Amino acid sequence: MTSNELIDISVDIGAALLENGAEIYRVEESIARICYAYGATETNIYAVPTAIIASFVRGNSHPVTRVLRIYRRGTNLGRLDQLNTLCREICATSMTYAQIRERLVCILHDKPFHRYHLCLATGGIGFFFTLLFHGSIPEAICSLFTCIILWGIMTFLQALPANLLFTNIIGGTWVAACAVICWKLHVIETYRAMIIGSIMFLVPGLPMTNAIRDLIAGDIMAGICKFTEALLVAVGIAVGVALPLGILAMIGG
Repeated sequence: MTSNELIDISVDIGAALLENGAEIYRVEESIARICYAYGATETNIYAVPTAIIASFVRGNSHPVTRVLRIYRRGTNLGRLDQLNTLCREICATSMTYAQIRERLVCILHDKPFHRYHLCLATGGIGFFFTLLFHGSIPEAICSLFTCIILWGIMTFLQALPANLLFTNIIGGTWVAACAVICWKLHVIETYRAMIIGSIMFLVPGLPMTNAIRDLIAGDIMAGICKFTEALLVAVGIAVGVALPLGILAMIGG
């Protein structure tokens, strides 16, 4: 494998890890291990949630460097497991550039769950969390259908170049509006448990956990970036939920 191929494939794997919710230390360590496995004598890897800068030296040759901007981030633990397995196989065996590229493309295009699986799982989140927060069966059923439609709305918005704050405002507004409408129609007795249960789909639990983990590990910039992003999501949800409730208060609800 040439140096250009090595820096290309290693950074692409690191970007895939970062885009699917991996911690910063995992991204940097994975890139470094792949480079060392193919003869690098020195590596310098710097990753933050929005960019990767990687450089390595082979023997007495000049350093090879690549900078990659990250635009999309999410959470896919199944894909992370596949990428981690690929990294271990690369370090354990001598795979060619073409073999690694083929495996990476297969992993990134693999969709183990159909859309209706994800849709029903999102509805299940709303249903069970509403019951967990002491909601009634009618409230849980309303949350089920609210979250199913919420999944469709969020999927549509994520396909567009929509702002993260705007996306979560729309999601929070939809949840609160559905709860208020169901309450006004006397389908449910109170809307509090329904709102709380339904917005759990939007709450950035894993990004917040990773942000704290990065801060503890000393990755200050990465931790601050992730914490700020999670905080922005939380603000968007809060603003979205407040809009229908504010309108309800103004009209005397």
